[in-house]
Amino acid sequence: MARSRKQLDFRAVAEALTHPSVERVSMADIARRLGVAKPTLHRMAGSREELIALSIDAEAERLVERIHRNGPPAVFQFARESPAGFALLFGDRYPEARLAVRRVENRLARDSSDVAAAGLLGLVTGLARRAMEDGVLAEAEQLSSDFDHVAKLASRISDAQS
Repeated sequence: MARSRKQLDFRAVAEALTHPSVERVSMADIARRLGVAKPTLHRMAGSREELIALSIDAEAERLVERIHRNGPPAVFQFARESPAGFALLFGDRYPEARLAVRRVENRLARDSSDVAAAGLLGLVTGLARRAMEDGVLAEAEQLSSDFDHVAKLASRISDAQS
């Protein structure tokens, strides 16, 4: 019996898709990493492109959930706890991730009725990406409380202009 898509380990898929030593990961590589046969992976996820889209969407949803719980600074926590998920969404390897990030921004703006919060996601993401590249993510996370103050100020400015 085929497993449902919900049983796919999207974190492991993200790790396979973003592994630095692999330019283009195959379904066979992903199946090995997940410990399933390649035909089983195809039954679970369809094509490689579908698997990439499912993984991107799963990581985007996890990011939105974190941001809803902890605000935009949660991007730092997401980057630290799921570097492969962060790389999948904000790296340059998969152009379809840009659409997922745009959906995250739109959803944050819609859910919070605050366009500034969605716009600040780009700023936080840029900071987190740079901190990861420079190997100082832990120090950058300490900035998140300062960032939270900046986000609140930007929100008040946005509200005042409305």
